[in-house]
Amino acid sequence: MKDGVAVLLVDDHRVFAEALAGLLVAEPGIDRVSTASTLDAARALIGADRPNVVLLDLGLAEESGYDLLADLAAMPDAPEAIMLSGSTEPRLIVQALEAGARGWLTKTTQLSALVSAVWQVLDGYLYLSPAMLQPVLDHLMNDLRRQRAALGFADQLTPRELEVLRCLVSGMNRTEVAEHLFVSTNTVRTHIQSLLRRTGQHSALALVAFARLHGVAGIDETERSVIAKRSESSS
Repeated sequence: MKDGVAVLLVDDHRVFAEALAGLLVAEPGIDRVSTASTLDAARALIGADRPNVVLLDLGLAEESGYDLLADLAAMPDAPEAIMLSGSTEPRLIVQALEAGARGWLTKTTQLSALVSAVWQVLDGYLYLSPAMLQPVLDHLMNDLRRQRAALGFADQLTPRELEVLRCLVSGMNRTEVAEHLFVSTNTVRTHIQSLLRRTGQHSALALVAFARLHGVAGIDETERSVIAKRSESSS
């Protein structure tokens, strides 16, 4: 157990914040607990009081706790941040951990578990409750599977299909694609129809969105300028 720990509780629900602060300050090893209902107030207290841990709500009226996480990430010797939220959405939890949070607690967490999380984070570990760990791992695994699928998508295309798709991603219409690739518009149409079948999309717009999601990049500006000049000279 650590001695002399200072906690900052950032939450805009005054009754909840004051009640939790009263419980925390009575815990052995926690010397003081301050509260803030806005990010500006939290920033001021962090500068003046130098807490060891910040318990941070995700939604603060019209503010986001993510903004304070960004501040802490840029701060030398910043306090550790633990999210204290009403949400258990895995996507939000992962985003908070990526932004520098060291743990995530729900507001229904028992006091003993909350205090245990504080000590664990101060010891250098991340904290997620067992109930949240599986959904977060499932979310991360799904992301990994999508990334692997995205990496393999372009490899399944013929070189010409990939060229056509890159042109479409760059915002070209069929005529511009045909000019760039020195093929007929009918050939471009055939390739687009093939791409639609491969991806299960029903329009060129949906196809472009699908391609971008799967990491297909458009052609560069040099290539675009060549096409523009070619179009001007032929008009």
